[in-house]
Amino acid sequence: MVNLITDQLNRPLHDLRISLTDRCQFRCNYCLPAEHVDVMRQQSQPGKHLSFKEITQAAQVFAQLGVHKIRLTGGEPLLRKGVPDLIRQLKNIKGIKDLAMTTNGSLLKAALPALVDAGLDRITVSLDAIDDVLFKKITGTQQSVKTIIDNIFECTDTQLQAIKVNCVIQKGVNEEQIIPILELFKGTRVEVRFIEFMDVGNLNNWHPDMVLSTAALLQKVHQYRGFQSTRCSDDKPVAHRYKFIDGLGTFGTISSISQPFCQDCSRVRLSADGQIYTCLFSQHGYDIRQLLNAPTQLKHRLTELWQHRSDQYSLERMKQHNKQSKRIEMFVMGG
Repeated sequence: MVNLITDQLNRPLHDLRISLTDRCQFRCNYCLPAEHVDVMRQQSQPGKHLSFKEITQAAQVFAQLGVHKIRLTGGEPLLRKGVPDLIRQLKNIKGIKDLAMTTNGSLLKAALPALVDAGLDRITVSLDAIDDVLFKKITGTQQSVKTIIDNIFECTDTQLQAIKVNCVIQKGVNEEQIIPILELFKGTRVEVRFIEFMDVGNLNNWHPDMVLSTAALLQKVHQYRGFQSTRCSDDKPVAHRYKFIDGLGTFGTISSISQPFCQDCSRVRLSADGQIYTCLFSQHGYDIRQLLNAPTQLKHRLTELWQHRSDQYSLERMKQHNKQSKRIEMFVMGG
């Protein structure tokens, strides 16, 4: 039986993001810059990561509260072994209609057949530049961007329902990659989503001047090809979606800075070590690990947490940011 709940702003609980690990091989400058890798090494304790059984137990209770979409994140989720087994377990939960994954794409080729066979519905790959030198500068690795691109195109030959590319745009860093990335995926099944650079955590040296607004981005895209707004499949989507007038594809924008969507946020995050975060910009989490073998108590606790939720950081960003509050890093809670 589903017990639908809402928070203090009448927002339902529909989406669960599960971080499988806080480890990642990339050192993206907007998430975990290389100069701060010691923070990850100090905080990460793989031995305390939730087992797949524990993750499934938590997801079962979340489904009873209205969650019907799950996304697996990290860190890099494919660093965990046996992910297809977890996907099968999650797909068997009553009420779960959509199962997705966000990955940096570096390990995707070998894992892809098993992921699809297990029932993965959608995949999102992070790709912030297709220029190899710039890609390596942003990601802090020696990984070839060609490998990531090839792995994305591998996805187009599968039964995945949707394939997306997430591109975080930083003004003065990779804004000149917008058109080349759109051109690369022109006429394919791949939808690019451009994300405004956000102040998640405290390590990425975020400043408002580094944000390319969605309005400015759309001006650039309009000069490239004509487009018009189109509806998303979600009732209350995070992204605004557009289709090119020539019929050769779609793209989206996620505008947390210039067009906050807090009023429609239905997401909760479960970290690899069993912490619940009710906002991407949370300052603290809630440990539920001890309740995983007590589903009734866990359901009560999750209900309580959601019903008391009033997070709307993006709508209050500058007021909150000026307080210099300590926020949880993205690699800890999952993107």
